[in-house]
Amino acid sequence: METHPPPIVGAVLAAGLGTRLRPLTDFKPKPLVPVVGLPLLEWALDALDALGVAAVGVNLFHHADQVPHALAHRALEPVFVHEETLQGTGGGLRGLAAALPRATLVAANGDALFDFDLAPVLAAHRAHGALGTLALRRPRPGEDFGRVAIDPVTGQIARIAEVRGPNADAAGLIEGIFTGVQVLEPALIAALPPEGACDVLRTAWAMCLTEGARLIGTFVPDDALWIDVGTPARYLEAQAEVLRRSSRPRLPAADAAGRRVDATATVDAAATLEGPCWIGPSARVEAGAFVGAGTVVDTGAVVRSGVRLERCVLWPGAVAVESAADHVFVA
Repeated sequence: METHPPPIVGAVLAAGLGTRLRPLTDFKPKPLVPVVGLPLLEWALDALDALGVAAVGVNLFHHADQVPHALAHRALEPVFVHEETLQGTGGGLRGLAAALPRATLVAANGDALFDFDLAPVLAAHRAHGALGTLALRRPRPGEDFGRVAIDPVTGQIARIAEVRGPNADAAGLIEGIFTGVQVLEPALIAALPPEGACDVLRTAWAMCLTEGARLIGTFVPDDALWIDVGTPARYLEAQAEVLRRSSRPRLPAADAAGRRVDATATVDAAATLEGPCWIGPSARVEAGAFVGAGTVVDTGAVVRSGVRLERCVLWPGAVAVESAADHVFVA
């Protein structure tokens, strides 16, 4: 008899204020800031769609009215949970789980950009019979993110930052950085406080960790893209990294110099493009303009004649009328 895997549901935590990304988040909620033409939130939604989730939820707060309209084109319509007051990652997941069918929940933070496949994360979760699984990335020199320590053989989590389990000081533990992707069984979600704002790692995960529950960490590939898009500088870095990696879906093919130009864009013969860069649908680059490496000219945006741009991002409909470097032009 043919058997089918148990259903899974997805969630994206997207209710944060995005204060570190101001002034960009004065105009849009952080999950809608575009990264090479695709809102940050949709990177996570695409990954969940590829995993085959039966339903997906998104929690909202800051500029909440903008999000449903921006996602109206998606085949799998998200379930939106509007928070009257910010509930934190724990309260956010509690509300999303209540609005979705009861099932294994694969959740992603809406403020990080990643391109790794979620299927191996879910497979590791199921293979270990875990109550919860954290997707981890190996630390790089100079990073100040909190560390998750796991047993290298069993994958069992020993500590999550300052949250310590029974074997927190065991020899041979290896450390990783939490990517914001986690897999939770309903019993783990049930360990959240019944009401109020809270952090999921410091409540449900902490309680289950001290009780010795099967909680594991699994590493994503070392070359996977993962960027915490928390500041304007990191936002610009994310654009350049995607252009370098060519990992953004639905982009036109790059030429030998890494230049990508949409078929509907207009680039004057007297303009200069330096790759990697992207000129989006209906965008226009006028005569004498220079578009440098790491620059994104999004849908309908215009680079005026004589303007020189280095590592810049033009949001949809924006117009660059003066030269700039490391700058974001909003419409």
